[in-house]
Amino acid sequence: MLTGQSGSLDEPPSQLYENGIYYRTMVTGKPQAIEVSDLDLTLDKKTLFTDLDFSMSYGDKVTIVGENGCGKTTFLRLLCGSDSLPYSGTIEIEGSIGFLPQHFEEVDGNELAIKVLLRSLYDEDIDEFLQTSGEPFSSEWLQELNTLGGHEIFRQCSLIGLSEAVLKQPFKRLSGGEKTKTLLCALSILEPDFILLDEPTNHLDNRGVQWLESFLKRHTGGVIMVTHDRSLINTVSTFISELSPYTKKFKHFKGGYKHYLEEEEKLRKRLADERQFQDKELKKLKAKAVQAQSKVKARIVRSGADRDKLSYNNKEQRAQKSTTGLVNQLSDKVENLNNSLVEVIPERSQVTFDFDDLPAFSSMLALTVSQVSKSYEKPVLNNVSFTLTKGDRLIIQGPNGSGKTTLNRIILGLIEPDTGSVSISGNAVVGYLDQEQENLPLEKSAIGLLEDDPSINATKQKAISNLQNFGIYKWHDLKTPLKSLSVGCRRKAQLSQLIMRKCSILILDEPTNHIDFPSLEVIEDALLNFPGIIVASTHDRYFTEKLATKVIDISNGSTSQVDRE
Repeated sequence: MLTGQSGSLDEPPSQLYENGIYYRTMVTGKPQAIEVSDLDLTLDKKTLFTDLDFSMSYGDKVTIVGENGCGKTTFLRLLCGSDSLPYSGTIEIEGSIGFLPQHFEEVDGNELAIKVLLRSLYDEDIDEFLQTSGEPFSSEWLQELNTLGGHEIFRQCSLIGLSEAVLKQPFKRLSGGEKTKTLLCALSILEPDFILLDEPTNHLDNRGVQWLESFLKRHTGGVIMVTHDRSLINTVSTFISELSPYTKKFKHFKGGYKHYLEEEEKLRKRLADERQFQDKELKKLKAKAVQAQSKVKARIVRSGADRDKLSYNNKEQRAQKSTTGLVNQLSDKVENLNNSLVEVIPERSQVTFDFDDLPAFSSMLALTVSQVSKSYEKPVLNNVSFTLTKGDRLIIQGPNGSGKTTLNRIILGLIEPDTGSVSISGNAVVGYLDQEQENLPLEKSAIGLLEDDPSINATKQKAISNLQNFGIYKWHDLKTPLKSLSVGCRRKAQLSQLIMRKCSILILDEPTNHIDFPSLEVIEDALLNFPGIIVASTHDRYFTEKLATKVIDISNGSTSQVDRE
């Protein structure tokens, strides 16, 4: 059992590794389980958890959801022990835990991908093999690895879509999806009692997502995942645990994503009704307290020495004491009710567009890609063609490395195609949401991003209003430098910036990555009504089903197109 109190371990875990996958195990013969009690944590003056409780048994499969920045990733890292944070409360874990984080900064990027995978198995015999073996993928090397289970390792690599060519490359040269696949493959072989995943599908292609779904469904142990992939949740999860930014606690919902949305809306209405009742009661109690207090002040004890006056004053004193007691009683009730007021979940914002009268959104708006091809060391794009007009929403699909980002950059004019052309109507304003946020000025706040953009020149109030519509409404997140915010908050700020620039063509690279569900629903509904053209590269099946009017697949250098209208 792993236990923590005030941020320290009562007894050290038998294993704790930090090579892409965090892994630890403690077995005392009790049933495998996770129990978290009375967890409190405040970081940088921001309270994340207050008296938080959480429990799960072997076999439970839980998705943790909540607003960006509410502490989902921090909670996973506390469970796996990867961070030493000043929490109070108790974390008890029986069994082994394997954690796959969002980012892999601690991995030695110069090592070959196959070596990163093998080190992540944390097997003493394989560790010794890596220290003494010869050239990777030589016949002698493969022969010796096969004696340690190499056939199963490469079988799993093949199933998830990791080719020998990928495994021979330095880890730092892999795409985000290939890095994730490498470590997911290791995790599937390691197969701990409890698997913890932080946004595992962010960079995975359809093959990788399908493999992950199949693996998690087969896994007999427990799963805790933070993910925006609603199809994955519907397929795998038995519970959804929402981390509330108001109570700093979990609220648990059985079933999948749609059921969660329905139950969350019922809960919001129930809390709103309860709060309305509490506010009415509070108003009545305050009125009664003011009335009783005025009676206390109105009573004046009469002066005099005769017996009648003395008797009268005694009655007045008793009445005054009774009235004062009533005032105190009412004051206590007011205080108790103030302390027990329920927090109401706010209604989701609505983002609307009113751009139709602008030249950039004229009926002549069009984007034409004609027979575009591009090669690097090998062909990436081959004769890609499509035409989009006002109101079209194109989804580009394809496996990792198939050229989706390359096609986006060609449309934007950032790189030239080898052959073919791109034509955009003259009045169009093009905006780009890049996956890696490379051009985001991280030293600015979300407000500053919009105020300082010469294409917007937003007032502070206008900036705040638009950011709140996109789900950034806490003052802490509005004024804090972007580098200190969650990736999801940054993406919301980017989307708000694109819309405020009145871009008529939106090029979106994995637009749903990292964004919390309430905001995602709002943003998707807004994009459904966007009056311009949208080109989105995404593996999000739910997003595709909801928004796409056209879909093209650029797998294996070829292109196929489906109209969905």
